[in-house]
Amino acid sequence: MNYRNRKNKKLFTDLFTEFIFERKLDVQTALYILSKKSTSKNQKIVLAARNLQDVMKNGGTLSYALKVCPYINFDSVYVSFIRFAERSGNLCEVMNFLRSRCKREEENEGKVVEAAVYPVFVIILSVVVVVLFFYYFSSVFDSQLIDIVAEDNLFGSLFLSFAFLIVFCVVSIIWLKKTLGVNKLYEAFLAVGFLVKGGECLSVAVGDAVNILGFDSKEGKMFSKAKENLSYGVSLENSFVINSWSKALRSEMEDAFFYAQNTGGETDVFEKIAAWLNTQNEKRRMICFKLLEPFFISGTGIFLFIFLINIIVPFLSQTFVL
Repeated sequence: MNYRNRKNKKLFTDLFTEFIFERKLDVQTALYILSKKSTSKNQKIVLAARNLQDVMKNGGTLSYALKVCPYINFDSVYVSFIRFAERSGNLCEVMNFLRSRCKREEENEGKVVEAAVYPVFVIILSVVVVVLFFYYFSSVFDSQLIDIVAEDNLFGSLFLSFAFLIVFCVVSIIWLKKTLGVNKLYEAFLAVGFLVKGGECLSVAVGDAVNILGFDSKEGKMFSKAKENLSYGVSLENSFVINSWSKALRSEMEDAFFYAQNTGGETDVFEKIAAWLNTQNEKRRMICFKLLEPFFISGTGIFLFIFLINIIVPFLSQTFVL
């Protein structure tokens, strides 16, 4: 459901941005055109456009219409940016930024899927080999293998080997998603930089970034505290408590905030930090792709080793004794 919604949101954003940003159409005309694209591939887009039109005709704003749209779930960050566009009057730039954000989400998701293809293939191949191996020994020795496994209560050992494989898969997927997926801290700094450059109040922009990071996350709480400090007039450098962050990021932020405070560069400091984070992300992803093959070969090797030690070796030992 989330994947389909992201796909529909990206398609809507691409089409709407094309009409608003490239063709210079007004909002109502753009929605009218979208509502008439009655093909099966974009039915959700058609229904969403019609719904947005109806809400706006009844006096609602575009941001409110997006918030209550039942056909596409526009997240709070998306709605906040549209609300900012309504206040500042730069809808074209905001939609172009949101289109880039949706594109990054799709690309990151594609990288996770691409990286997962190899390990999934290796794991499936390992399971198939084990099943065929087990079947071969059972048929050759007249089902003696199954009898020995049952008598010696080796099903627990068999379960252990497959339990390791399942845990290994879950941990691997989490690792891939965290390494190759959307970097929320990068998106947060990039969003703040865009909003501040567009004329948004710094404390409000930092507060909007909390929606990206999550209110319960460590970074989200840090941004929430920074928003509070900035609203009370605390300096930019002293508003962000960064003692718990990585040493490299802490050093980069301290240098950037010092530069901003002493040169008046508050409008571009967040984009500079975002650019640095993006560079670090690309380095980490390159390392991930290099380690992917040996990591999964090692994991499947351990699985096969556990299986052979706990199942095949006892069987062969009893067979030779007999």
